[in-house]
Amino acid sequence: MLSEREMNSDHQPLSGRNVLVVDDEADIRFLLRTTLELAGYIVVEAAHGEAALEQVSRLQPDAVVTDRMMPRCGGDELIRRLRAEEKTASIPVVMVTGTRGAHSGADAVLTKPFDPRDLVRLLGELIGKGR
Repeated sequence: MLSEREMNSDHQPLSGRNVLVVDDEADIRFLLRTTLELAGYIVVEAAHGEAALEQVSRLQPDAVVTDRMMPRCGGDELIRRLRAEEKTASIPVVMVTGTRGAHSGADAVLTKPFDPRDLVRLLGELIGKGR
């Protein structure tokens, strides 16, 4: 785990930006939340795609970080549904997954295990682009 000083000195996060973290494993959500909060993001969690869609409609996050394999709507289906709606089609999505291969519609893919700095860098780039 990176220290707060290390995270903030290496990256320029967009402080105060909302990121929705979607993963069915609580330990992974904790790791992602901690990493992103140390980088200055406001993090909201969901345990599966259906819950994520509810959060998206309420929160309109600046980005979504999602696992691929989850019950009740996995990451590929979540992305497909986000891209199908005009209101959510342009939300940047980073898929964090243990599987290799094609991943439908994600703006970026990180394969587990990954360096937390890569996630922070990717989000900064994607949110900064304003897609």
